[in-house]
Amino acid sequence: MKYFIVDAFSAARFGGNPAAVCLLDAALPDVDMQLIAAEFNLSETAYLQQLGEGYYSLRWFTPTTEVKLCGHATLAAAHALWAQWGIKLDSLRFATRSGELLANRVANGITLAFPLAPISSCSDQERVALRHLAGGANAVCRAGEDLLIELQDEAAVQNFIPNFTAIAALPARGLIVTAAANAETDANFVSRFFGPAAGIDEDPVTGSAHCALAPYWSNKLGLIEMHGRQLSARGGKVGVAIIGDKVLLSGQAVTVMAGEIL
Repeated sequence: MKYFIVDAFSAARFGGNPAAVCLLDAALPDVDMQLIAAEFNLSETAYLQQLGEGYYSLRWFTPTTEVKLCGHATLAAAHALWAQWGIKLDSLRFATRSGELLANRVANGITLAFPLAPISSCSDQERVALRHLAGGANAVCRAGEDLLIELQDEAAVQNFIPNFTAIAALPARGLIVTAAANAETDANFVSRFFGPAAGIDEDPVTGSAHCALAPYWSNKLGLIEMHGRQLSARGGKVGVAIIGDKVLLSGQAVTVMAGEIL
């Protein structure tokens, strides 16, 4: 079985978030998909299986578990289908645990249509835990499957020191830490994402987190089209646009490795 490793939400190699992409000829047992993902030891491994013309099942595995939604591995999967497997259609559909997702090839990269993640109030217990993690937070809330802390500025996000044990104990998929971007940058907001409970201490670029960051910052900034920058060591840029109950995530990707699983 062939695989490709694609750096997603980056226009250059060794930036953005790497994902392994495998195209299955036949169904593979879940235990094998999990073992292969652990062997890759990337934040996500994507498994595709063709269901029809331009239509694929898509599943995502971290090194330790299957997840319901992943943005960068979906971007990587679409890129690999177009760039490596030679699919000619400009629109692709993916059947996933989060419903049908769409990918479109556009002039400056790829656009994904993902479900908007609702923003809601935290419980009192969650609020106490989040404020313990980040003293002086501007705001805390629940952001879809995740919890979110807004800090004072971009520097505070960059300098945030995560307590992975405490974050793993939160009743959420992971923790988003965010702030408005500095005025001189080309982004509207910045973020970092931590998911130690899913085997990912810090994710380089998290497309699915932007499904919540988009409505959060849209409400604060009064914009429906924005750019987010994730301040991980690798870094990456995600375009977001809100259309109804969908968030359009846009970015670029580049293939860096190819191989075969024996």
